[in-house]
Amino acid sequence: MVISIIGYSGYIGSYLEKELKKNFTIKKINLRKMPDQGTKNFDNFITNIIKSNVIINCAGNLNPKTKKDFFINEEFPSLLQKSINFKKNTKFIHLSSINVLIKDFNDLYSISKRHAEQKLVKKKVIILRLPLIYRLKKGVIQNEGSMRIIYNYLNINFMPFYPMIYPGNTFQPIEIKSLTHFISKLINKKKSKYLYNLIGKQKKSLWDLFSIIATIKKKKTLKLKTNFIKKLIPKFLRNYIKKEKNFLQHILEIDSTRFKENKIKL
Repeated sequence: MVISIIGYSGYIGSYLEKELKKNFTIKKINLRKMPDQGTKNFDNFITNIIKSNVIINCAGNLNPKTKKDFFINEEFPSLLQKSINFKKNTKFIHLSSINVLIKDFNDLYSISKRHAEQKLVKKKVIILRLPLIYRLKKGVIQNEGSMRIIYNYLNINFMPFYPMIYPGNTFQPIEIKSLTHFISKLINKKKSKYLYNLIGKQKKSLWDLFSIIATIKKKKTLKLKTNFIKKLIPKFLRNYIKKEKNFLQHILEIDSTRFKENKIKL
């Protein structure tokens, strides 16, 4: 079986490629080298992808700015789906974000992921909405993916203690090995649902994750409680913060676990 992994160089894509190649033939696809749309080279590029038995779209820009960034996030998934449609036995797995269900996430990444889902035809794709993803090694959260931000902060050596927002946003993160195992099962499954809202078994706030890593690093921490700060933020500024995918969002304490759609715990 041949599997195309689009966005293989990203955090999730690179791990999937490493694990799935143990049992499958992997075709690595880099959208940054994608030819211009409307050219023969572009048509050949798409044809090369859809020859695979399974296509996993991991591509996505967390901070889209350019026209190409938005094309990759919003337009490319549906364009690819249209090209696959005539191939009955090709399985298309699209990785989205659980953020699409949380109205308080109005940043460009979350909006572009919502738009991408709206343009996809139901029942002809498998959409996996993902929460925060991390990797454990011997029970320790690794310095990878989104966790690098916390590690980099705690690596500043001249600080006697490290202040952090408390409690910050709330997540139900998934260990990347569990995600890979779930995707492997989907690949081999004859019938699948159209949509999966994936979450971890435990809720963790920004502070929880920070304090775990700080303990590993043997660093002293300081809680910055945001209850008083939140009361001082006017509505127009709150709306601005919701649109910006940056650290300020954690002051608002957005709970990405509060949605009513069916949840699957890994």
